[in-house]
Amino acid sequence: MSPEEGPLPIRVLLVEDDEDDYVLTREALRPIGSRRMVLEWVETSDRALEELESGRYDVCLLDYRLGSTTGLELLAQVRQRGWHGPVILLTAQGDDALDHQAMRAGAADFLEKSQLTPTLLERSIRYALQHARTLEALRRSQASFRELIEQLPDGIAVIQGEQLVYANPALVSLVGYTSADELVGRSIGELEKLFVHPEDRASLHQDIRSALKTGRPVPPLETRLLRKSGGIVPVEVAQTLMVFNGRPAQVRTVRDLTERKQMQARLLFADRMSSLGTLAAGMAHEINNPLAYTIANLEHLETEVFPRLGLAQDDIRKLLSDAQMGAWRVRDIVRQLKMFSRAEEDMRPLPLDVHRALETAISMAANEIKHRARLVRDYAGPLMAEADEGRLGQVFLNLLVNAAQAIPEGSVEGHEIRVTTRARSGEVVIEVRDTGSGIPAEHLERLFEPFFTTKPVGVGTGLGLSICHGIVSGFGGRMEVESQVGQGSTFRVILRAATEARPVEQARTPVVPTAPRRGRVLVVDDEPMMGVSIRRTLQREHEVVALTSAREAHELLLRGERFDVILCDVMMPEMSGMELYQELVRRYPEMAERMVFLTGGAFTPSARAFLDMVGNRRLDKPFSSQELRERVQSLVARGPGVPGPERAGGG
Repeated sequence: MSPEEGPLPIRVLLVEDDEDDYVLTREALRPIGSRRMVLEWVETSDRALEELESGRYDVCLLDYRLGSTTGLELLAQVRQRGWHGPVILLTAQGDDALDHQAMRAGAADFLEKSQLTPTLLERSIRYALQHARTLEALRRSQASFRELIEQLPDGIAVIQGEQLVYANPALVSLVGYTSADELVGRSIGELEKLFVHPEDRASLHQDIRSALKTGRPVPPLETRLLRKSGGIVPVEVAQTLMVFNGRPAQVRTVRDLTERKQMQARLLFADRMSSLGTLAAGMAHEINNPLAYTIANLEHLETEVFPRLGLAQDDIRKLLSDAQMGAWRVRDIVRQLKMFSRAEEDMRPLPLDVHRALETAISMAANEIKHRARLVRDYAGPLMAEADEGRLGQVFLNLLVNAAQAIPEGSVEGHEIRVTTRARSGEVVIEVRDTGSGIPAEHLERLFEPFFTTKPVGVGTGLGLSICHGIVSGFGGRMEVESQVGQGSTFRVILRAATEARPVEQARTPVVPTAPRRGRVLVVDDEPMMGVSIRRTLQREHEVVALTSAREAHELLLRGERFDVILCDVMMPEMSGMELYQELVRRYPEMAERMVFLTGGAFTPSARAFLDMVGNRRLDKPFSSQELRERVQSLVARGPGVPGPERAGGG
């Protein structure tokens, strides 16, 4: 339509079984003109329904008397068929009761035929159309708003009086139902008893009632909902007052906090593990220093002192052997403890020996297991999987401790914890099976949910298995569980098999001279006893200078002293071994290559990064006398150390 043609005419359908009344209506509309209004006439209800369903008409003039059918009955049929245009009811005489019926039925106006005039009819049609447009806009707005509410991820409940009148799909799903019809119409008291956790019910009710008295909105309150299936959902509930369908209502918003709580739990666990890792590494460092010189002194007693004194009694050697065995056991425990300090360093799955990770976890859980059950290993051949050793060790340790705690103390021979490994079509399967109390079937599907636990209050947080599941999933693996009450449980960890072994650093082949040469060795360690024990071990083969400060060592080297080997602690006050290395790299790079780092546990990120970056040899405290001699001799055998500044011709 071009602008010159003007607006389209209003199309009017007259439903009238009396031709005289049709003529009367036509004459009333004639002054308006066909450009503004077009009238068409049908005599029967059936024809009227057909015409209106075509969608060609803007308004309908409907006679109240249509033979055996009334205009109100036809109006109801029209609405059922989906036509929502304005309907103006025409009647032969005025009737207040009929007028009210027409309004309730949805008629836009009610006119007496005898009173029809062009002005009255035109105005009635125009007002009816405007009213219809307003109602349609309102209907669409309400439909859009309802669709918005229906699509919200948060639950919405509308309460009028003490009754639930609306629940959106999110709320229905949150409480475990399938249809809002199962909830709408129930009293709010009944619903609170059904869905609010008993421990939270009183406080929630009181907070909402207090807010209602003041007329203020209820701020977000944390509570717990009970699902139809029995599960518990942490939620946040807020309430406000508004008008719903023309009446005052309470509108409650219910937000599922499960993901937020899971994230908080993961962050809390990561923070605790980080703190535990720092503590473990620090403890390992402090223990390893005295342990290193204790082991060195015991070996010195055995190989040097006792033979010179002629003490060869079996009881003395047995005491010495027991002391050495105890010291090495302490070393193994400390190395296991250091597993936690590495757990957060790198989550990249790498090829690892599954049995090695299992054995570390078994040794750490041994005290928990030994009073409850026999431990049986059922290992397949060597198995390599893709995982992080520290994190996987945490999973195994958790499963082993859980298995032990499912078995009562005092009947070791009557119970068993069996650890089984096997390869299966590109996967590695690890099973921890116990003969404990078992888990009820209704709890199995929720076992890996955060905060769910079958343990007594104070024994379990409900986070262990959830975190284990997250760790294993992070490796691209999965966890499974089978259990029967009274017979025990089997937890299964399934990982991707490693396609290739972890790259192993090639050991340097030492150059062994035909006749061992006496070298010069500099020991730098802030623990005085370390220097004493190393000097005592090496002094027969080499000249040993022991210092307790890296700064002193730096000054000594600047004065022109030369050494074949520098045994240097990593972590020291004032100047660290890392800083000493960097100074030597800058001034005497050949001397820096002769540094061997002594570490009781690199417990700072910078120390770990440094040791990973440099190519120098290292000795992890505590080390044996044989390890120390071999490492020193391999460097001495390379030839004399690099001269200091004076011997090199300037500094």
